[in-house]
Amino acid sequence: MGNRTHFSARRILLRAVSGAGSSLCVWLIGCSSPKPAQPVSQSAPSTPRRYSLQGRVVSVEKDKQQVVVDHGEITGFMMAMTMGYSVKNPTVLDSLSPEDQITADVVVNGNDVWLENIAVVKKADQPNAKASSAPGKNKK
Repeated sequence: MGNRTHFSARRILLRAVSGAGSSLCVWLIGCSSPKPAQPVSQSAPSTPRRYSLQGRVVSVEKDKQQVVVDHGEITGFMMAMTMGYSVKNPTVLDSLSPEDQITADVVVNGNDVWLENIAVVKKADQPNAKASSAPGKNKK
C-alpha cells in the first residue's frame, strides 16, 4: 500500500504543477500589453471627406478667415447648428454678407474642417433706397 500512496501523491503533485503552469501562461497572455498604434505616415496623405451644407450666413470674420453659418443637418457629419467654418481662400469672404443663403462643401481632413465651393443662393434682403422714394408716395 505504501507504493500505491507514493504514486498517488506523485500524480497529485504532477497535476498541481501542470495546473499552476497552465494558469501562469494564461495569466501572462492576458496581461500582455496591446500593440501600440502605428503612427500615420506623413508621406501618405489621407483623402478628405466632403459633405454638403445649406445654411444662412450669420457673420463674416475676415480677420479670422472664417464665416459663421447657421446650417441644417449635414447628413453623415453633424446635426443642425450655428458654427464658424474656416476658408482656405480668404477672398471668397468678400462676396458674403450676413443673412445670405448659401450652399457649400464641408471638407474634413483629420481635425481640419473648412468650407469650399461656397455659392450664394439668395442674397440678403438689402434696404432698397428707391422704394422709399417711389412715385406716388408723399406727393400732394
